Amino acid sequence: MTLAFYFRDRGLLLLWLPVYFTLSHAALGQPVGAGDIAFQSTVAGHYEVRFDSQPKPIVINQIQSWVMSVRTGDGLCVKGAEITVVGGMPEHNHGFPTAPLVRPGANDCEYLVEGLRFHMSGRWEMSFNIKAGAKTDTLMVSLDL
Repeated sequence: MTLAFYFRDRGLLLLWLPVYFTLSHAALGQPVGAGDIAFQSTVAGHYEVRFDSQPKPIVINQIQSWVMSVRTGDGLCVKGAEITVVGGMPEHNHGFPTAPLVRPGANDCEYLVEGLRFHMSGRWEMSFNIKAGAKTDTLMVSLDL
């Protein structure tokens, strides 16, 4: 049996398929493309994080900085957070060739991630540990470059 069997109206099937593939892709934790890192929620849902990479798009083997905007689930700025980042290429069993640091940015919601360098193409994974007040949460980012 095909999916069309379950949907007599093919228009409904055409609307449902993109939703199905998007949800199944996200549920499997598949890596996102370098242009798709604009918004993510942290693992426990305490924070919402937006990124803006410089340069854009991300360039292989060039030092970059990202502006990271951190807000609570209801949209309030997260001020004075302590943020650390670790990452690397799990398939190659190595970390970053640099030691990226996160420092306060231009306003209360922003943080600057400095010293990121992706020295080769492939899948990169980063873990951002965010601590603000009594709440600690983690943001996992996977990139295919």
